[in-house]
Amino acid sequence: MGSEKKQVEAPATVPSDMDALLQDERTDYDRDYDRIVFSAEFRCLHDKTQVFPLSTSDYTRTRLTHSIEASCVGRSLGALAGRGLLARDVKVNPSHLGTIVAAACLAHDIGNPPFGHSGEAAIQHWVSQRLVPPGGQPSPFETLAQWKDLESFEGNAQGFRILNRLQSRERRGGLRYTAATLGAMSKYPRASVLPGGRARDKARVSEKKFGYFQDDEALALEAYQAMGLVEREPGVFSRHPLAFLVEAADDICYAVIDLEDSAKLGLIPIKDACELLDAVLPKPVNGPVRPPPSHPETRLAQARARAIGELIQACVKVFLENVEAMEEGTWETPLAAAYDDVAKPLKAIRHLTRRCGYESERVLQIESAGFKTLGGLLDMFAMAVITDTPNREEKKLRQLLPLDLFQRPEHARDTAEAPASRDEAITEAVARLSKYQRLLCVTDYISGMTDGFAVELFQRLSGIKLPT
Repeated sequence: MGSEKKQVEAPATVPSDMDALLQDERTDYDRDYDRIVFSAEFRCLHDKTQVFPLSTSDYTRTRLTHSIEASCVGRSLGALAGRGLLARDVKVNPSHLGTIVAAACLAHDIGNPPFGHSGEAAIQHWVSQRLVPPGGQPSPFETLAQWKDLESFEGNAQGFRILNRLQSRERRGGLRYTAATLGAMSKYPRASVLPGGRARDKARVSEKKFGYFQDDEALALEAYQAMGLVEREPGVFSRHPLAFLVEAADDICYAVIDLEDSAKLGLIPIKDACELLDAVLPKPVNGPVRPPPSHPETRLAQARARAIGELIQACVKVFLENVEAMEEGTWETPLAAAYDDVAKPLKAIRHLTRRCGYESERVLQIESAGFKTLGGLLDMFAMAVITDTPNREEKKLRQLLPLDLFQRPEHARDTAEAPASRDEAITEAVARLSKYQRLLCVTDYISGMTDGFAVELFQRLSGIKLPT
């Protein structure tokens, strides 16, 4: 008996105080962040172009790594801005502001199509060449705004659509993110057509692009009003102040990180890249200057880190100096462009990166191929869905599209009445939608593709490469 170990039985129930300890204490902003990280759309960014499409380098950033890095910068911007506001007796939680900005940064590129801005241009070009606005000729559009939605296709509007309609699409509002997170990621809170058809005001950065499609107008207006944004004109809102921090995080990473990528790929001399990054830093006044590391890549990494740190501080300073004007809807300048001591070195960085990186031969070749790829996919799928009398080939193309693309909460039906075949189900789902909505379903599908999948699918459907 003495040598036997006594068995200790676990209690039948966990004590009530332990129940309290195990409660999920995440804030709603934490949940927003986590939902974005776990979303399929976010994962797809791993194979979407940041600067260098279809790169064979393990080092080069993709949209995924860019978004994660922008999120880290955004968290610092939000938390520091929160601390500055707290020092002014504004009742905010700096940690919450950091999480909100970080979540919005994660999602800021989630609506980008394959091949980045070149992909946006490919969709815009195809629509301008193949479709016509409402008027004398038959058009799939009922209003000018519907036409402009696609003729000026915008990744920011697609991002809003993903978060509020396409995720958890069986219910209105999708995953129902907080108003604060949606506000922080809404850099352009307006429709594709401005009131009276007027041209955009170039002095207003919030009017540079548009933030929602007509199909999502009700959701967008509801969200903007819940955020308390200033409505300058019908459907034209000022930005949420936190959107300026999200924009700053993107601007910082867009400039600094793309320069680093270009240098690592040998498109820009590392020495030149380091000098441009050092120009962001304030000139030392007193004391000895520590010599830089002798190893070029270590030198580059250090210069990048110091430049980002300095830019974060500079942008938070601008934010705190002008936050009242942002709340009133009168501030319309990106934080990184507000003062010349920051704007000038960033402009020099972007100029060199554009000339030597974005416009390098390989990048231009692949972007051209991507342009044709997306145009080819639109030729197939868009034309197959906007016709009311599809031919045999168009019916086949329709069946290649996911059925849930065409399904909406308001179209829910009794499963006992489900169509007998997939062909019938697709036909019925398509018929419920306007031609404009059908086109949006196709851009939902194509813009959600990765670079690699888009190329593979186009090659297979074109007969260039057969399925294995």
